[in-house]
Amino acid sequence: MMRKSLAWGAVVLAGWLAGCGSGADRREKDAFRAPEKIEACNLFPYQEAEVIAGAGVATISSTLDDAVGRDPKLCAYNAGSIEQPQILSVEVRPAKTVRDAERRLEASRSFLSTLSKGQVQDVQGVGDAAVWAGGSVKQLHVRKGAVLLVVTIQAAKDPLASAKQVAQLSFERMAAKS
Repeated sequence: MMRKSLAWGAVVLAGWLAGCGSGADRREKDAFRAPEKIEACNLFPYQEAEVIAGAGVATISSTLDDAVGRDPKLCAYNAGSIEQPQILSVEVRPAKTVRDAERRLEASRSFLSTLSKGQVQDVQGVGDAAVWAGGSVKQLHVRKGAVLLVVTIQAAKDPLASAKQVAQLSFERMAAKS
């Protein structure tokens, strides 16, 4: 009788676990994902780059189009000169899984630390996790679900606040397209 009860309990537990799926499966199923077709310049329009820079900006993305082909996941502007650029950009880096996006964000931390001479900090209030590289880099790497955004704001009174705003708006615009 005891064996029957244990066997029945195991069957019920196995069925319950199969029906629920693992937490990781649910996390992947419900994860934020980038739409199949991304146009980064729709996520970060020219007019918004001008407002952040407080001056006119030149579109860099389209000048690269002829030379290397257009990457719709990257939109970049320059508020400076060719000799002294001040970049404002957003790049969308979709990952296959949430774990892959987490790994990419963590891997960028040491690279950013080297580039920014140790001026790296975790940032709250945007995405699921974010890292800011200060110094001359002024770049925010933000993960939301299975999407990593890289936002560079080198021309603004408060680059971090502006980068957070661009990231938040970009995620909202991607969600509206999904």
